[in-house]
Amino acid sequence: MVNKKTRKVYSVTKSISGKIIEEKEGWKSIFIYGTPFERGYAHGTLLHKEITYIKKIFPFMVRDDLGVTMKEYLHKTKTLIEPKVKHNYPEYYEEMQGIVKGVLDRGTQVTFDFILGWNAYLSLSDYFGYDAERCSAFIATGKATQHGRIVMAHNTHCSFVTASTYNIVIHVQPTNGHPFFMQTSAGLICSTTDWFITQSGIMGCESTIGGINYKPKYGDPFFCRIRQVMQYANTLDDCIIMMKQNNAGDYASSWLFGDTKTDEIMLFELGLKQVNIKRTKNGVFYGMNSVIGDTFRKKETNDTDLTDIKTSSGNRNKRFKFLLNTKYKGKINLQNARDIISDHYDEILQREMMNGKTICSHVDLDPCSDEPFYPWGAIDAKITDSAMTERMQFHAIFGSACGKRDFKAKTFCKENPRYKYLAPYLTDLTPHKWTLLTTMSSIKN
Repeated sequence: MVNKKTRKVYSVTKSISGKIIEEKEGWKSIFIYGTPFERGYAHGTLLHKEITYIKKIFPFMVRDDLGVTMKEYLHKTKTLIEPKVKHNYPEYYEEMQGIVKGVLDRGTQVTFDFILGWNAYLSLSDYFGYDAERCSAFIATGKATQHGRIVMAHNTHCSFVTASTYNIVIHVQPTNGHPFFMQTSAGLICSTTDWFITQSGIMGCESTIGGINYKPKYGDPFFCRIRQVMQYANTLDDCIIMMKQNNAGDYASSWLFGDTKTDEIMLFELGLKQVNIKRTKNGVFYGMNSVIGDTFRKKETNDTDLTDIKTSSGNRNKRFKFLLNTKYKGKINLQNARDIISDHYDEILQREMMNGKTICSHVDLDPCSDEPFYPWGAIDAKITDSAMTERMQFHAIFGSACGKRDFKAKTFCKENPRYKYLAPYLTDLTPHKWTLLTTMSSIKN
């Protein structure tokens, strides 16, 4: 049941194939349906204010993270990404055109190049040498869990510049393929925070792989391939085929997939040429920015963090092993999934500590990180299991996985003048509570 005190239902014109469902505990949920252009148009119309804000921060992100101008970046997007999307994924090309039209009709100026560039940001990050290590995640099933079925959890690690954009939850009911439910940011056709559940029973999340030593070759961009999985995959085999199809090597990740029809889970680590696949109906997989596969790690990364507990990946690797394989072995459920994904234990200090090395990351409180007190960390958490996925639901918390972050942008910049240049692009992150997010499958077209 939705708390009526926090629920806000909006009505829109009948010509829009969608509606805002609710806004609660920091999340904004929308429902879109129909043809590619129709659902894109609804997306752009319903989220035009959020896209206006993205227009402000995105050029700064490109300049600060990638070290190029927006003009240079969009040129690369147009030459490397657009032909692949237009030719191989015309459905998604049309959906992005719909987003642009929806935003324009609400009085905000935006171009197709901008929306495509926003979607391609993580796809192009590695091309420009930006190593964004994001997310902690796990998936468990069978004898590893209390009820013998899948439990999945994930939190997003990112800069506080973008944190406030990742509070969007979209239920997509396409004309073709399966309805799906994803966390995302306004203007995106895939999740990018990489959390989704589908009506076909496929569920997924991931953790990026840091330290890759190659340059992406630019086949099909990852955001189109993972969107294919969300909309069209029926089995874990489908996930493999769709993700490997004309793989660009962009956004190397440890993908965690599950299938509620069989309660089988899969670790699918994909780089450029290297792939590491493990599947089970009894066990756990997790991701923490350091690739699990030895051959993959040696051939396509420069990563040495996996077993080094002085690093974030090494600390989280050891902690996940203990929590998943010892403390909660055979007992993993939704309640302790919350505890795991919001864990603050530092293996070096041997105690709880809110810093940049823990599963619930708090770089903004860490004087010992590579960039002390940089505004970065775990800005959310989500958990679900097979039963919830079958009902198209998950529990989520926004602001931080632990619910304790209370970030005041002005105060932060005053206390940390070295980051004063971020002031125009930072927003407050206030504490929120766990809440149930659910689709609106009862809405009639």
